[in-house]
Amino acid sequence: MGEGLPLDVEVVLDPDTVERFVAVGLADDRSRATYRSVLRRVGPRLTSRAPWEARIPAVARRQVARPYREEEIRGLKDDSWAQPTPGRVRAARALLAFGAGAGLDGRWLAKVTATNIIERAGTVLVRVGEPAARVVPVLPAWQDEVIDLAETAGVEFLVGGTSTSRNRAGALAASIIVAHGHPKLSASRLRSTWLVTHLAMGTRLPECQRPSGSPHWRPRELPADGRGMSPRTATG
Repeated sequence: MGEGLPLDVEVVLDPDTVERFVAVGLADDRSRATYRSVLRRVGPRLTSRAPWEARIPAVARRQVARPYREEEIRGLKDDSWAQPTPGRVRAARALLAFGAGAGLDGRWLAKVTATNIIERAGTVLVRVGEPAARVVPVLPAWQDEVIDLAETAGVEFLVGGTSTSRNRAGALAASIIVAHGHPKLSASRLRSTWLVTHLAMGTRLPECQRPSGSPHWRPRELPADGRGMSPRTATG
């Protein structure tokens, strides 16, 4: 009323009125930010003609799987050797090696064969296909495991068998038995563990995007010797 404004909701809750009220009427009020937030929230709901801008839809945040801790990985390694059948032992070992060692998830890890494993200058590489064809260096801690799996796979995939089912990796992970108190085996959590390991080693994020097959990086065919990768990525 002191400003000479009519007591009409369309005027009182006009965005310009709200901003002037906060800036002038609440200049010394420590709760001015809260008042402003509340008024800007209720204004569009209680008016029909006031020129409030349409609210921008919230962008859903992508949920990233929680990485495993070091002790959890050690426990899962022990669990992999304790599986009731040789087939499950192989599957568990391969899921761990390609998930935590190369960042592969269900799109790739269940289709790796011995011919996809390359050893160059002491570095073990894995060649994977679509949807993002590339060559991925295996972390040093997992290289011996990958080599052993490749040498004993024969004509089968390194996870075992010859199935090309889209849900093959998930089905294998679900079949793995873990000890009481151990987390379930998850390809997505293993992939997060691989990424965190690289970041902890000092690998730059762009160098992680390439071998991860990130959609933000346009994949290109890489030569079998791994040229085109940075030295840090190729060695670690």
